[in-house]
Amino acid sequence: MNPTDADKSLLSMASATIYLVSRSIDRLYEGRQLAAEVISRCDADTSKAVRGVHPDVIELSPPEGKERIGIGQVRDIIRAAQFAPVQSDCKVCLIANAEALTIEASNALLKILEEPPRDLRFILLAEHPSDLLPTIVSRSRLIRMPIASNTQISSRLRDAGYEESHAAWLSRLALRNGELERLLVSQVNVPHDLADATRTLTQSGITAVIDACLGDDPLQRRQGLLHVLKRMASADAELLTVGIRILAAQSRESLEQFLHDLLMVAFDLLRTAQRKPCPIDPTADAVFDELGERRLQNLALALDDAHRCVAVYGPVEGILLSLFLPCEGESHDS
Repeated sequence: MNPTDADKSLLSMASATIYLVSRSIDRLYEGRQLAAEVISRCDADTSKAVRGVHPDVIELSPPEGKERIGIGQVRDIIRAAQFAPVQSDCKVCLIANAEALTIEASNALLKILEEPPRDLRFILLAEHPSDLLPTIVSRSRLIRMPIASNTQISSRLRDAGYEESHAAWLSRLALRNGELERLLVSQVNVPHDLADATRTLTQSGITAVIDACLGDDPLQRRQGLLHVLKRMASADAELLTVGIRILAAQSRESLEQFLHDLLMVAFDLLRTAQRKPCPIDPTADAVFDELGERRLQNLALALDDAHRCVAVYGPVEGILLSLFLPCEGESHDS
């Protein structure tokens, strides 16, 4: 997902640019590509920036074992700004997960942006402007990066060695940050791993199903989400009791991610409603055949409502109960 020529021009002029990205994007990969665009103006060899080893690109990320970027790390950037670039005409500070900045670190960064060094550029990646201090947003240029199409993702997977049908199916997954890059380098055995995940979850209780939905294996997560859709349609008792307790105990961020992924799977089933049976993923075909298009549409509308309610900090258990236990005859049709 490369920025347009106009975006590149803006990036070269601004001291800080915030790129708004989707959840599925590999932020470090894309951020390094953006940093390479800045470096390329006077350094023809951008491969070091893409690999993350360029002397004029500073990558700011949480320390190992930590989740946040601290004020000490931002102060290190301030000290580094006192030294001239080594190979380029400017330095680039890449913050691939800008939401990880603590309040103290954000305020320290704000001071740099108020009086930016002439040869220091900042590239920040975030999902929403609201994830950052408004004062940082107001002093930065905002560029919304387009979501990669299924065709683009499928093409990258084919180039990495996947069969065409496997690449097409993988491109439809609700991938999270970094998962596409792991698929590109790991060469997943799609039919074998998918069959294993299906067999395991079919024989498991709701706890294992939800663990798969919240986990970091995109194939297991896909099958777990399909099992949840089936249980939602039948108002499954275990989902209504054990499942709600497990989900209510998660952080709101994790719960939002779960509902988002579940909605993406429902949309995928609806988009492919007229497709031919998929030999790779017979579970998806079975779920669609069992629920039908109208019922799946209603579930998708209910999921969208629930996601919005959780996002504005509604009562979690009540939202989930309303989602998983619709009233008799209730419909989300307009």
